[in-house]
Amino acid sequence: MRFYLEKEEILKNLELINEELKLLGIQGEILLAGGAAMCLAFSARSATKDIDAVYEPKTVINELAAKIARQKDLPASWLNDCVKGFMNAAAYENKLPLQSYSNLKLYSVLPEYLLAMKLMASRTDSDTDKNDIIFLMKYLGIDSSEKAIRLIESVFKTEHILPKTRYVIEECLEVIREI
Repeated sequence: MRFYLEKEEILKNLELINEELKLLGIQGEILLAGGAAMCLAFSARSATKDIDAVYEPKTVINELAAKIARQKDLPASWLNDCVKGFMNAAAYENKLPLQSYSNLKLYSVLPEYLLAMKLMASRTDSDTDKNDIIFLMKYLGIDSSEKAIRLIESVFKTEHILPKTRYVIEECLEVIREI
């Protein structure tokens, strides 16, 4: 059985984190990436299998997420920071405000950064990732390999771009041209 978080449930769970932070008298911040950003910031899809994010205070939010997972019978990784390996200063410097609760501020990475991340990951076995890439390329007006590579290079080092990334770019551009 596959598990998915619908947009409404994502927001409810984040509101629960806010309420718990409020009880503790602590302010928190969550910067979304991946599927949750596609759902909440861009309405590109209605669900995601988990919430990839970076957040502070990390230990407190991890504990609250684990508590909510137990209460609502969610996977332990429903909120995780595995995406931190793809995050650099550019992700934090410019971010898209999404929601301000009393004790929690919610942001998304910018669409340019999200596209660069998804292209760097280039998970060719995932239709969801390909659809996200196609959506973001259209959203940002990326209509050539050169533009896509320049966008990636604005975020990540050129030498880190793998050959499969170039393949995914071409494959997605082909789909866009057919639409």
